[in-house]
Amino acid sequence: MNKQLEKPFLEALPVLFILMKQGYEAYFVGGSVRDHIMGREIGDIDIATSARPEQVQALFEKVIPIGIDHGTVVVNYEGTSYEVTTYRVDGEYNDFRHPDEVKYVATIEEDLSRRDFTMNAIAMSYKGELVDPYGGKESIINRSIETVRDAAERFQEDPLRMMRALRFTSQLGFTISSSTFQAVQDYAYLLDKIAVERIAIEFEKFLMGDWVQSSFEHLITSNLPQFMPVFSTHHDLMAKSTELSWEPLNGLEEAFAIFVLSSHELSVTSFSEQWKCSKKLKKESEVLVKAYNLLRTEPLKWVVYQLGEERLISFKRILSILGDQEDQVETLRQTLLGLPIYSKSGLSISGNDIKNWFPDQKPGPWIKEHMDKVERAVVIGHLKNEKEAIEMWVKQWNQQEGS
Repeated sequence: MNKQLEKPFLEALPVLFILMKQGYEAYFVGGSVRDHIMGREIGDIDIATSARPEQVQALFEKVIPIGIDHGTVVVNYEGTSYEVTTYRVDGEYNDFRHPDEVKYVATIEEDLSRRDFTMNAIAMSYKGELVDPYGGKESIINRSIETVRDAAERFQEDPLRMMRALRFTSQLGFTISSSTFQAVQDYAYLLDKIAVERIAIEFEKFLMGDWVQSSFEHLITSNLPQFMPVFSTHHDLMAKSTELSWEPLNGLEEAFAIFVLSSHELSVTSFSEQWKCSKKLKKESEVLVKAYNLLRTEPLKWVVYQLGEERLISFKRILSILGDQEDQVETLRQTLLGLPIYSKSGLSISGNDIKNWFPDQKPGPWIKEHMDKVERAVVIGHLKNEKEAIEMWVKQWNQQEGS
């Protein structure tokens, strides 16, 4: 049966065997098993075992006790990290995230009872045999997202599970079962209890899903946006999103740019502050918004030059989603390839050259001003990137400015 397992599982088998050799049970669990059944690419491998954390630590050389209070340690084996968690059930969730206590249990079936959705409550043995007490495989076949046992109880334990349900509609193209979706609508208000940073992680994954377009309708009717940063005070913003031609995004910086550009009243700052995002993300989003607005006033070459190759992919996606600059989308790549330079360092002159051309002037901000003018003129095609041509152009421009 091992031949049926994908490479990531085969590489992890020694971890299972080391545990089993000592008399412990060990299974693959979680999203990797779900993706194996679906034929999707396998991501991180998680393992559940009857061994206690200290027993796992004793068996492996490289172990990080990152979640040992909740029964989880990270085993590094042959350069790959695996989360290994002791069979457990959870106590009360007073912080809406972590159980107040965990209780170790004897069987994999008991462990699976604490999982969020049936499709994630499947274990797989080293032979590829499934342990599926909650009908997870059937849910996968039916492309249905259903909670393990009572949905209300699951969402009250950790309200972020509601965002995860919506995220899976976008990532997998599944539909949330009617009873589970009703519970999402009923308990959406509990999202207020969740740290913004955790919501942002799930929202970003939602936006990156292959089925993001169709999933926006589900998100809106779920009531969750009423308790999400920005959208809680701008109800029409999420509704407008259904009018856009969504495709999978590369991150929140693209999303914030799209929402800002489609709202005409919000700023990147308001998004980044309320979503508690990094300065880097804010800057990237601002660059994309600025470039979009420059299209109306600046030559395309200059806009593309300022974006650069990496940002151009994001920018092209934004234009496509917003749908009001379609004539520009197809020419972006050709414009980039046709640029005479890709950065200021590509100019055939330097600030020292400009300084030498005007020996009577003291060094100062005027040198940078001249370099900026040369850079723009070369990029948009008004000036050849040749030293003699640039010298003549600069002296003429300087004379005109001085007269």
